[in-house]
Amino acid sequence: MLKRRTAVLWAIAAGAIILGTGAQTWIESTQISGLPGDSVTTTGNEAAAVVPAMALVGMAAGIALSMARRIGRWITSLLLLLAGAATAWSSLQAALDPAGAARTQVSEASGTTADAGAYAVTAWPWLTLVGGILLFLCGLAVILFGRRWTTTRRYEAAPATRTATGATGATAATTAVAPDAGDTEDLDEIDAWDELSRGQDPT
Repeated sequence: MLKRRTAVLWAIAAGAIILGTGAQTWIESTQISGLPGDSVTTTGNEAAAVVPAMALVGMAAGIALSMARRIGRWITSLLLLLAGAATAWSSLQAALDPAGAARTQVSEASGTTADAGAYAVTAWPWLTLVGGILLFLCGLAVILFGRRWTTTRRYEAAPATRTATGATGATAATTAVAPDAGDTEDLDEIDAWDELSRGQDPT
């Protein structure tokens, strides 16, 4: 059973991995026209501009999971799936087509539209791919297990009753409402704080 806290940390960690690896050098271009002895480097953020944005989306979705309820969980899980898929696809495309990914930097350095003679792809785009897959899997896990996270316990005062002699008195009793169907798991720390903040006893 995936706990809410685990999913939150999972999404934030995957986003942090993507954000960190995207700032590294992905491609080193050499044998450039007009720059025979120089090389031009291309970072992940330059090779795949969508990567840093998707990293922030994934981390924000992870934080939102700590507060999201039913509809919110579906929205955040969808964001995680989309961010993970976009990151994985962009990093894979850059790794397999380094000439296209580094073309802008090579052109700026050489002043021409000619491609470099050689390209060396580092390990960073592959690590970014792993981060994207982790983000995507986190979204799937939220869909599969998220509906079990919330256990609602509400306590309502019983209505006033009339005594046998005709006098009206309030019955000091409370009725515990059963948990929602399918929400059978114990509250984790995040859910417990949410219940307390609404003035409800999570025990």
